[in-house]
Amino acid sequence: MLQKTRRLSSVSFRLKILSIVAIFMVLTVLITIYSLTSLKKVSKSTVSMAEPLTVTLYTPEKSVPVGVQLSTVRFREVLWPKNQVFEDAVTNLKDVMNFYTVEVLEPGTPLRFRQISSEPIVVSLPLSPGMRAVSIEVDETTSVEGFARPGTRVDVTLTYRNPKNKSLETRIIVHNARVLSLGGDPTVFSAGKGPEARKSQPRRTTLTLEVTPEEALVIQTAKQSGRLGLIMRAPDDSGVPKVEAVSDRFITDPNYQVENKKEIGCKSGTVKIGDKLFAISCDKVGELIPLE
Repeated sequence: MLQKTRRLSSVSFRLKILSIVAIFMVLTVLITIYSLTSLKKVSKSTVSMAEPLTVTLYTPEKSVPVGVQLSTVRFREVLWPKNQVFEDAVTNLKDVMNFYTVEVLEPGTPLRFRQISSEPIVVSLPLSPGMRAVSIEVDETTSVEGFARPGTRVDVTLTYRNPKNKSLETRIIVHNARVLSLGGDPTVFSAGKGPEARKSQPRRTTLTLEVTPEEALVIQTAKQSGRLGLIMRAPDDSGVPKVEAVSDRFITDPNYQVENKKEIGCKSGTVKIGDKLFAISCDKVGELIPLE
């Protein structure tokens, strides 16, 4: 009887142990499941925080002057940090395609509503009273590598074939003309921006000058007579150069150089009487020297 009681007591103890173990295992499984679920949530939160929050904005491929309709401008998308986006940044380009620029747009800078307007912008040139604006075609050479920008001053030259002696000549036809715009952009270039800013500007093909009415007619006529060019002046240089014209004979024929210097010497200008052109000496006295 005592032995049977001991056996029952041993079985009961084992059942208690097994129950405790089972409960422990169940708790372990539940804790493990809870931990894994929590880790997944934390992991998702961490990944979400690690990913940069960006917004798609738009920037022009090239510099755009004032008064241009956006439908004619080529833009590219840029991903911009959301916490650095301006409040007036344009996030939907389709909504503003019929707008016009009121500021110069630079490549790499996101488009903003303050830079555009739904109304067409009329840009007026800063023309002085009594003066005229005349445009000429330019390239990298004639625009002095793009340094002939609004606000600078230039001399206009004409290279042509002299019909009388068949020599090739280059003559200054307009002195000290002020540049009003380059490629339709009247923005005065700031030297403080440095050469890199100038290099980033798009290629321009026209340049507008401020000249007198007579000089405007001279330039318009010269366009049909030969090739126009520009010679850039120093900002404080307003004088008239002593030499206004040079022919290929002056460059290639030493005798012509000596004779030309003896005959003309120093001249301060030219005057046309009838069909003949004469040089005025520097002292502005004495006889006029025929040039043709």
